[in-house]
This record gives sequence, C-alpha cells and structure tokens, in this order.
Amino acid sequence: MFLIGHAAVGATIVQFAGIENPALAFGVGWLSHYVADFVPHGDEPVGKWTEGPHGLRRLLAIVALDGILLLLALGAVFARRGFSWAVLAASAGACVPDVLWGLEKLAGRKLFGPHGAFHFRNHNYFHVNLPLGVGLALQGAVTALLFWRLAAV
Repeated sequence: MFLIGHAAVGATIVQFAGIENPALAFGVGWLSHYVADFVPHGDEPVGKWTEGPHGLRRLLAIVALDGILLLLALGAVFARRGFSWAVLAASAGACVPDVLWGLEKLAGRKLFGPHGAFHFRNHNYFHVNLPLGVGLALQGAVTALLFWRLAAV
C-alpha cells in the first residue's frame, strides 16, 4: 500500500476514535499500517519494479510522487476542517514501517532488527495477488474516499 493510503487509514481511525493526543495518534497510525498491510492491495509488482540497476531511482520517484500527493491531500483536509496535530501524527505514524523498510533498502542491510521480517510477513498475509491495475484502482478509490470523509467531518 502506498504511503498516502496508509496515512488515510491511520488518520481516519484516529479521527473517528476521537483521539486528540498526538503521541497516541502517532502510535495508532503506526499500528494501523500493519493491519492495513494484511489486506491484499495489489501493488506487489511495484516492489519488483524498484529492483535492478535503476531500482533506487524508481523507488525515489515513487516515494516523491506519493509524498507530494499525501501532502496535497492533508493540505486539502486541513484547509477544509482546520489543522489537527492528531491527524498529522497519525498520518506520519502510518508511514513509519515503510520508511524503515526504505532506509534498510537504501543501506543494503538490516538496521532495525526483526522489523523487516515482521513487516514483510504482514504484507498481503493472505497471499491474494491482485492485478496491478486493480490494486491501484482500489487503493486510489479507498484513499480518495477516506480523505474526502476526513475533510467532510
């Protein structure tokens, strides 16, 4: 799942649970990442696309686009309903596991102990392989719906 999708899930959980403490929201967002990764989301081929001689450049391009879209979505939510430290913290927390994975990929070695194996095991736990187009469409639709709902509250 892309960062923007994880952020939408974490922020939505925090907002609808009424969590206002940013530290708690960050933790809930982080935990939501692992739960969301259990759900098949069809972007596994993107990981393979980031391997090979140009893999790092491709990964950085994906992360840059994902990050820009995330900032735009959060900006739209905050412009509509006002700034929320809890929503921002949950969004950031929800991105942490993928950031840790990315740092290990950049370093070419384990930096965070068993986290990488735990994260990998949770990712598409049920081993349902959706076609990339279906996965991207579903992720996009769910993400748009969640950010729309966040902005509407």
